[in-house]
Amino acid sequence: IHATENSIHREREILQQLLLDPPAGILVESCKTALPNPNAELYQALRQRGLPMTFLHGSCRELSDAFYVGDDNCGGGYLLAGHLIRNGHQKIAGIFKSDDVQGPERYHGVVCAMRDAGLFPLDENFLWFSSFQRYQLVELQDASVLQNFLRQQLGGCTAVVCYNDEIAFHLIRTLLRMGKRVPEDVAVVSFDNSYYSTFGPVSITSAGHEPHAMGHAAAENLLSQIRRQPCRSVRLPWTLYARQSG
Repeated sequence: IHATENSIHREREILQQLLLDPPAGILVESCKTALPNPNAELYQALRQRGLPMTFLHGSCRELSDAFYVGDDNCGGGYLLAGHLIRNGHQKIAGIFKSDDVQGPERYHGVVCAMRDAGLFPLDENFLWFSSFQRYQLVELQDASVLQNFLRQQLGGCTAVVCYNDEIAFHLIRTLLRMGKRVPEDVAVVSFDNSYYSTFGPVSITSAGHEPHAMGHAAAENLLSQIRRQPCRSVRLPWTLYARQSG
């Protein structure tokens, strides 16, 4: 097990190490999948050696034919936004990660649901954050990016779709500290159905999968490649887990 911590530099070191001593197969969650990957040639070198490889969530764009097990992120965004719209919300904001492909895909689902409901999403109501800003928020407990979003970008929105439960958890804490009620003043929904969704002061409505579904699907995909069996990429659908936050 190797942890890149979403660092392109660390990913390169790991891939160089794997090239020296290739395993039987690799499960990969690549770095910053929304951006061009300067390590693509190392992935190509591993594949040229016949090494089975399955990407989680999204492969680097230079390996468009690689097998992956991911989420139906556009469908998940559509699901969450549709839930908010059915609950009467007409102005919806969003917080999404800019450098991983899941962020743009989830955003796409949200704005498509708003469009189909006759609601026009406004660019200024959407916050895009990077891996470094996530580190500042989660590891350094610096909530300034969320505070600025609520003061400057939320506007008249009554609901926010968050990139994942981790961000939703910190957003709810920031809202409560600013004297806002959740969901009475601002509803919050997110992705992953992780432990964060039931950990905080307000349980979070979240889109998720059956427990371990992603891991099972990824392992089966990789084992099929190792055994030279038929294999295909998979996108898992989301299930809505409604809780207190929206």
